[in-house]
Amino acid sequence: MTATNVHTAGAAPLSSATPPRGAEPSTLVEVVARAMRVHARPDVLNAKRDGRWRAFSSEELTRRARHVALGLHALGLRRGDRAAILSESSPEWVLADLGCLSAGVVNVPLYPTLAPQQVCYILNDSGSTAIFIQHAEAYAKMREAAGDCEALRRVVLLTGEAEGESGEGLLTLEALEAKGRALEAERPGLAEELASAVRPEDLATIIYTSGTTGEPKGVMLTHSNVVSNLLATSESLAFNPQDVILSVLPLSHIFERGAMYMYLHHGTCVYFAESLEKIGDNMREVRPTLVVAVPRLYEKIYARIKEKAAAGGRVKAGLLAWAVGVGKRWARHRVEGTPVPPLVGLQTTMRRGSSSRSGARARAGASASSSRAARRCPTSWATSSWARGFKSCKATG
Repeated sequence: MTATNVHTAGAAPLSSATPPRGAEPSTLVEVVARAMRVHARPDVLNAKRDGRWRAFSSEELTRRARHVALGLHALGLRRGDRAAILSESSPEWVLADLGCLSAGVVNVPLYPTLAPQQVCYILNDSGSTAIFIQHAEAYAKMREAAGDCEALRRVVLLTGEAEGESGEGLLTLEALEAKGRALEAERPGLAEELASAVRPEDLATIIYTSGTTGEPKGVMLTHSNVVSNLLATSESLAFNPQDVILSVLPLSHIFERGAMYMYLHHGTCVYFAESLEKIGDNMREVRPTLVVAVPRLYEKIYARIKEKAAAGGRVKAGLLAWAVGVGKRWARHRVEGTPVPPLVGLQTTMRRGSSSRSGARARAGASASSSRAARRCPTSWATSSWARGFKSCKATG
């Protein structure tokens, strides 16, 4: 089944589809393969498991994504077929994404907050034959509706066991990877063959609109669409392998999805926030240098800081107002490209010194919204569209 409501938007492999040294990558497969080779690190992705941060290395990410790609092939999915992802953001979400890309499979991200009927509509409209679901509990909520999904044949649980769930088409991520390992032993060169077959003009993903003006509509993005944005914005970025990221937005949204490719491309260390409620705790634990979020989150953080400062008395409230004013003046000069006055520079150094002593080290942020939203939040966070937002990261602090 083909999508009926979509619109086109203007290694031992993950793979050895890596372009020649010096050449620009032209597909997301090449982008990630190069990143894993050039910026290999033991903690590229990190998530809380049983109360402790669990690190995923570049080697593990590469190996497991390769096995996911081969596992999908073993299940019968071929280049151009669709597979959906219905889950909160996690390393497993990234594994599913990279596995699909490496197999030439078009992934269809779904918000985990969607009602089962909405999920079923998108699965049918996109023609998805497989779906990655967060866990058995999430599958149980949509199992009945899944019976109306005409093309759906396979369900992969990203975490946990089936826990009483059964069915010929249901398997865990571990089982999918096992199928991939078995196929790799049988056909050692297949993973490279699949990854190398991916072309810039091939569809990478179909992202559905919210459906507020009717049924959701799928936006078809090719590898070239996403990679061209990535490379263009990277020219103005201050991201580097020393950066630590706290990922707080859903990967089902193109802004965070694009951000994740950016994080990997620049070799940063990414931590996934446990939940919106625990962002504050996670920020104190991780001490990120870069944060990508939406204006409302920054507004909430600022409101919380103001409340604490007010509770601490007039002196603390005054210091906060002074620090915010300094930050806004400094950011205005950087964004406009004008020299920062010596006094403002000195005050900024004093402000940062105070932040360092308190354990904070965030140096930049980006937000997916309009400049009007930025004016509502009196901080110096960058605010704009996907590409402009990342470009302005260089000017924020």
